[in-house]
Amino acid sequence: MNNYDFFRTKHYSIANIISNDFIYSDDLISLIKDSELKEFIINKYNLNKSIKIEIEKIDIIFEQIKLYTNHFELIRLNVKENDAKTLIEFNKEKNKNDYYFLIGEGADEDGLVHENIKAAAIYDSLNLFYKNRSLSQYVKSLNKEGKKNRLLDDLNRSWENYFENNPNDIKTKKFRLLKNNENYYLKSINTDFYKEYGISESFVFTALELFKIKTNKPETKFIISSIYLSESKIDLIITLDKKIPLENFGFIKPSISIRNEDQGNTSLGVYNTLEFISNSSNNNKIYLYPKKDDDKIRYTKIANHTINKDNLANLFSSISDLFEHIDNFKTDYHFYKTTTNHDELRHKIAERILSGNSVFKDIKELRDLFSKDKSGHIENLSALLNICQKAELLDMDFDLKFKLRYLISNVLLYNKNDF
Repeated sequence: MNNYDFFRTKHYSIANIISNDFIYSDDLISLIKDSELKEFIINKYNLNKSIKIEIEKIDIIFEQIKLYTNHFELIRLNVKENDAKTLIEFNKEKNKNDYYFLIGEGADEDGLVHENIKAAAIYDSLNLFYKNRSLSQYVKSLNKEGKKNRLLDDLNRSWENYFENNPNDIKTKKFRLLKNNENYYLKSINTDFYKEYGISESFVFTALELFKIKTNKPETKFIISSIYLSESKIDLIITLDKKIPLENFGFIKPSISIRNEDQGNTSLGVYNTLEFISNSSNNNKIYLYPKKDDDKIRYTKIANHTINKDNLANLFSSISDLFEHIDNFKTDYHFYKTTTNHDELRHKIAERILSGNSVFKDIKELRDLFSKDKSGHIENLSALLNICQKAELLDMDFDLKFKLRYLISNVLLYNKNDF
């Protein structure tokens, strides 16, 4: 993979990969780079001696996380605003013009000064740099026509003059950079309070909490049924082997989603999900996301990247609690009501997919699935669930897949077509 492949969130199928189904704790915690956090984890989970952690496919997932974690070196620089500017330049890796940051000088957390770094803008870094100046959209527009990129030079000079005349307005920001060989990428711009809780931290805590559940309740069985991964993003869906049948349609299994987006001002969390599996479609799945708090039940636990180590551990300790919510499965979820008009539900999904400004407008296969011309009149729940399962199988960008899952969930569970 080239460097930009690591920035794109991809789905990884592990169903047919041969696995040892275990890993040793010493190898697992080697993913943690921060020595204080590593010591905290060792003490919390009594890992002074390496133990064998047995979870299905865990060694396969470990190797994938290790690949992503070790590919880049992370550099955190304190940079004054007047020591950074942007330019548009040809990007050989992408074979097109793109945005770069020129960082004249910045000091890392050991006090070492780094000078004259040119870093490609990735993720939302361009917006984070300009949003306080209300210039994000203007700057992004300058790369659309070759002649306009010179306007960025004029903009840089105007800010240089401004900072020269107003030195008290200069702020210091935390630039989080990725380095591979001699290539630099600006991942995000944050404050000193932002902590490096990335994909490896999420995976390590999740694995240890799952192992704790299995140790306390040896009869417990679960699998990691879905994995999306990038250098900065992880989404694991872990499904418990506990079925609630839905008449002849199939059954619901409890599952949880572990998510972390380690860029910008984003969050990490543990989410209760429902995995529906049909009796009649080769075990194809639909992931449903309850989001309403019913009877004081919390379906999610979310935190930001500024929490301390204890609160981080508490976040992942909620995994076992969220698994238990399957006992509160609501038979009055809208798709399961006897009075439901199932073609009306298809139409609600189609409204958001087929509209002219839909985020899904370029995915023809998805539009065909839910359009009345292609799907016909949906007379029963089985037919509706069948097309929803086919939609889940479509290969698409993770952010779009995530929005599609929420759209389908809200229509089926709550008869609302938002996401």
